[in-house]
Amino acid sequence: MKLLLLWISIIGVGLGFFIQTAVPAMGESKLAESSVSEAQKDAVSQLPDFDYNNVKFWQELCTTLEQAKQYSEAVAACQKAIELKPKRKNLEIWMSLGNSLQQLKQYPQALVSYNYLLQREPKYSQVLVQQCQIFLALEQYEKALNTCEQAIQIDGIWGRSSPAEAWKHRAIALGKLGKLEVAELEGLGQQDVAKAREIKRVEDVINSYSQALKITPNSSFFLTKKCGLLIEIERYTEALENCELAIAVNENWETTTPAQALEHLLVARQEVTTSDPLLVINSAEEAEEIVKQLQNLVRFYEKILADNPENAKAWTKQGIALQTLGQTERALTSYSRAVQIQPNYSLALVNQCEVLNQLEQYEPALKACKAALEGDRDWGDTRPAKAWKQRSTALAGLERYNDALGSADRAIELDEDYAEAWNNRGMILWHLGQLQQAQQQYELAELNYKQGLQSTHRAIKINPTYIRGWYNHGRILSEYGQLLSLQRQNGYKTEKTMNVLVYKASVEAYQQALGGNFTPKDNLFKADILVNQAVVLWRLRDPQLLALALEATQEAVQLNPKSFEAWHNRGLILLELRQYQAALNAYTQADDLSPENVGVITGKGIALSRLGRYQDALANFEQALKLNPEYTIARKEREIVLQNLTTPTRSSAL
Repeated sequence: MKLLLLWISIIGVGLGFFIQTAVPAMGESKLAESSVSEAQKDAVSQLPDFDYNNVKFWQELCTTLEQAKQYSEAVAACQKAIELKPKRKNLEIWMSLGNSLQQLKQYPQALVSYNYLLQREPKYSQVLVQQCQIFLALEQYEKALNTCEQAIQIDGIWGRSSPAEAWKHRAIALGKLGKLEVAELEGLGQQDVAKAREIKRVEDVINSYSQALKITPNSSFFLTKKCGLLIEIERYTEALENCELAIAVNENWETTTPAQALEHLLVARQEVTTSDPLLVINSAEEAEEIVKQLQNLVRFYEKILADNPENAKAWTKQGIALQTLGQTERALTSYSRAVQIQPNYSLALVNQCEVLNQLEQYEPALKACKAALEGDRDWGDTRPAKAWKQRSTALAGLERYNDALGSADRAIELDEDYAEAWNNRGMILWHLGQLQQAQQQYELAELNYKQGLQSTHRAIKINPTYIRGWYNHGRILSEYGQLLSLQRQNGYKTEKTMNVLVYKASVEAYQQALGGNFTPKDNLFKADILVNQAVVLWRLRDPQLLALALEATQEAVQLNPKSFEAWHNRGLILLELRQYQAALNAYTQADDLSPENVGVITGKGIALSRLGRYQDALANFEQALKLNPEYTIARKEREIVLQNLTTPTRSSAL
């Protein structure tokens, strides 16, 4: 061994004359010798009594150098060992030689070595896996697939490899072949066939990774790859499980990273909840852990961008993490930077559009969505339907409802199971119905409400845990109930109890929404749901339901003390319950938040009147009528107060 170590120490200068450019044909071992330099002779002369024909020495040197990743030197040593004893079985030497040549990307020569091995030992599965890898590198995917499958079928000598490696490279070969086939079919205009083949391809690849995981369950690499593929075919719940497990295992990442697993996890969470990835949680601890992971992901991309500030993909990924954390302004900065670097980057543009919509900047949002649809079609883990859906949001924000409806329909055309697009469609129709209702076009309003309800119903059918879908379904039902009441007041023939049934359906929809998972950052949204539910309960005029309505407003003001609607509706309900002092307190809070609201000022006046404080009540009614002289309730209540002020009390009459 001492002699071997000495040889390795001078191998850089002493072995050059053994290296050749090609491996001889199988079974041959003649080496093309080059001239030996004086430096090489001097190096070799340092070895005491060295025997150049010591086969054992060359064999040991061959495998040692290969394992030390000194591949060029290993090739020379292996070839020398084979030259000295060409007829020996020498399987280990041929394996080291093949692997060294493979690492040096001398693939044809490496294949010669592996073929020799397979002739000597046909059940050498490790060799077949090595060949499979070479065929992948040479883009000979059919050969790669067949070779890996042969390795699995034989299940013979695995050596330093394993069946998991065979399944892994089988998955890669299947993926490559599938993409080529899909591209060819799309080129021929066979889109439907291509889509079906694509799904079949992904399922086959997933199966390969599943088989690999049976052998190596603690592989974050296999779990992350499987998660990404499950997202591709929209099996989001399974994807979520695999990504969560990949992060929990945190071993054997290979070419994947924890950041990649977390990105996939966020996509899967978003699709499972349809609204917010942070809603799928089992505990506060889990939510806190997810936030921590997201913050780590932001820092991860900060480091990448410090080294390469022109990386548009990194800016976009950072933006997605920031957006999920609710840091909308920072996310917009990241997306805008990505677009500056790569102006036609569809993924960055569609996310920029989404954030601008969240910030109610609808004109720039519309421009961003247009650019996304005209961009490079690199959608990442998202899809073109999202751009159309966000475009519909921007148009609705600009009150261009008919154009918005067209964009929502286009999103649904691209993805008929897109719950958010169906929800958007429902809300656009709701807005159209409100406009028509205000213009007393009741038939058109009713038609739009019914179509809107069909759309939101489709959204919650696709995703029964879609909180915003249930919320909006309840809002449309509430508005439809009001329309039915107006129709009856205006002589339309409608069933007396129809609006009651619609209101009750609205209450139930809100209750379904409230049954979802919420985090503290969702307090404002949850308060809005409670406020809307309380109004519908109040409209039903049932004493028991009024108590529930009051409870809803109490929870709403606790979640959002600055909610004008919550305080206003609370005052309304308390008046109905004849709790006048509490009603006055609620209206006072609402008045502080919106000082010149006629309804609130009138509500305060009514509460004061019922408490016998007529002068204060009168002042409120006069203030309300000054703001809106046509406000009927204020006018009627003012007359009542004036009568009370002018009617002498029993004691004064005496």
